[in-house]
Amino acid sequence: MIWRRLFGYFPASLAGGLASFGAVYALTRLLSPADYGFYALALTTMGIVYTLSVTWAEAAAYRFAGAVLTPTARANHIRTVMALLAASAALAIALMSCAILITADPMFRMALTAAMSTMVLTPLVNAAQEMNRAQHRVSRYSTLRVIQDLVAFGLGAFLAWQTGLGAAAPFVGLASVLALLAVIEGSRLWRESHGGQFDPARVKPYLAYGVPVAVALTLNIALDAGDRFLIALFLGPEAVGIYAAGYGIADKTVGLLCIWAAAAGGPMMMAAWESDGPQAVREVSAQVARTLMLIAAPAAIGLALVAGPLSDVMIGENMRAQAAQIIPWIALSGLINGFVLHYVSEAFQLSRRTGLRAGLMVIPAVANIGLNIVLLPWIGLMGAVYATLACYALALLLLALVGRKLAPLSWPWIDFLRIGGACAAMAIGVRLVPAIGGFGELVIKAAAGAVIYVLTAIAFDAAGARAATQHFVRRRAQRI
Repeated sequence: MIWRRLFGYFPASLAGGLASFGAVYALTRLLSPADYGFYALALTTMGIVYTLSVTWAEAAAYRFAGAVLTPTARANHIRTVMALLAASAALAIALMSCAILITADPMFRMALTAAMSTMVLTPLVNAAQEMNRAQHRVSRYSTLRVIQDLVAFGLGAFLAWQTGLGAAAPFVGLASVLALLAVIEGSRLWRESHGGQFDPARVKPYLAYGVPVAVALTLNIALDAGDRFLIALFLGPEAVGIYAAGYGIADKTVGLLCIWAAAAGGPMMMAAWESDGPQAVREVSAQVARTLMLIAAPAAIGLALVAGPLSDVMIGENMRAQAAQIIPWIALSGLINGFVLHYVSEAFQLSRRTGLRAGLMVIPAVANIGLNIVLLPWIGLMGAVYATLACYALALLLLALVGRKLAPLSWPWIDFLRIGGACAAMAIGVRLVPAIGGFGELVIKAAAGAVIYVLTAIAFDAAGARAATQHFVRRRAQRI
């Protein structure tokens, strides 16, 4: 079941990866380090404001879409969510306006203004996509995601190349494609909710569930990217650009693979919880954990192994040397964060104890700020990297220990060891490839690593890879 869903979500994951890599490749060449730093700071500011003010309604749209059982209830759910999204978007715009007013640098102010324009459109598109995911509309979700990611990247890169928008260009590109998707999805939701109405009785449970989710995710963003403001304070916007370039390749690559696995596994766990209760989650969660590790672990290890040639190919010359030092550590922290966001956090969301999760996330978020204040003046950019890794590990430990009392999530250690063995074999093989530099080295090492990992994972039957391969071969043979 999970493999079928994974293949369904694969186009969306692939498009996200291409857009993320493409953005780093293009923008680190088209923008100066300082402008790229302003882009990263604007992106982080937008993420924090949006998550704090809007994401709670998106979370409720997803969680409660799986609980509506009648057409009338579904129509009321959609109309209620749309009204809440409008109010939340107004709050987000007000908060971004405040950020713009207190910003002194003209380029940073323009980037923030462009980022704010996306907040009028993103809530509707995201909520519609969350409901698509909750209702297992895999094809529609993937198609819209591919359009959004690839068109936004292409248009943003073109504007950065041909106009003087600078750090604002990617946001203008995103806003343009969101306008199209908002019309498509907004009209669909309005039709599907015909006869429905805003239901005040739904607001309280939606707030009770969604606000703690938003707070926890905001703290996660603060843990993930809040250090960029401290880097700007201690080291300047150019250092932010270098950090964001390395971070953008490593964290986004691993993160997108984790999102891919979670897009397939999350609805399965929710369906098991809603239909059969907490104990039914144990078996499903084991599948999700195995799949998450099987997909994300080799990506993290692989990025660490090819950090040098990958930086040479993907990152502009002014930023690549320091970015290459960052990539291995951020890839590992991305793997840990993948389990924080997309696995152990499920225990709190399934049990609707999202407030507890938000409270726990305060601890690593505050620790990250403290470590950055100490380490950045002492050892420079690597201080932010080490702080991120340590605090993600702390977050995983805290949520796993507390979450096991809320939902019986499985930890299939035998499969984890098998996956680790396959990753070790991959690392040995890649290390034996001579360092010829540039694109050639990257392609050879990536191909060698992928082949070795796949063959070893099948041989070890890591996460059921052998059985899945045999099933796939049998189905193909039957079709022939």
